[in-house]
Amino acid sequence: MGSGGMAVIYKAIDQALGRTVAVKILRPSLTNDPAFLARFRNEARSVANLAHPNIVTVHDVGADGPTHYIVMEFVEGTDLKKIIKTDGALGINRALNLAIQICGGIGFAHRAGLVHADVKPQNILVTKSGLAKLCDLGLAKLQSEGSKDPTGVPVGTPHSFKNESDRPAK
Repeated sequence: MGSGGMAVIYKAIDQALGRTVAVKILRPSLTNDPAFLARFRNEARSVANLAHPNIVTVHDVGADGPTHYIVMEFVEGTDLKKIIKTDGALGINRALNLAIQICGGIGFAHRAGLVHADVKPQNILVTKSGLAKLCDLGLAKLQSEGSKDPTGVPVGTPHSFKNESDRPAK
């Protein structure tokens, strides 16, 4: 279905429940770091506890030998980046509708103590009926942990960071 820096996503059938799912498989180059794998599992568990119509549901997380994966809800639709690229600028009503839904999912995650840290159009899936779903919470951080990994490296994509000089003076 797609790929990114951390994983490859496949469309699959959950044989036990007979439903279509998305399976995110971590790239092998990331599975050699025990601290990263522990964080990956903990974050997947945290996201799995979120139940909101505007957040993709996580069904399972696990490993089969060296292969580490997350099983998620399969969303029939496309990402917001592709919609904008294909349709151009969104009309005000559609843009507001999607923004309200996206904020609903982000707000729910924040109230649960999770910060997405990578909100961008390609991480918003939109169904044919117009339902927006926040996905790819792989960089999500517990608010108590801040926005840095255990080594002190900031977590997120560059455009999600605000320059220290842009902050108002105290």
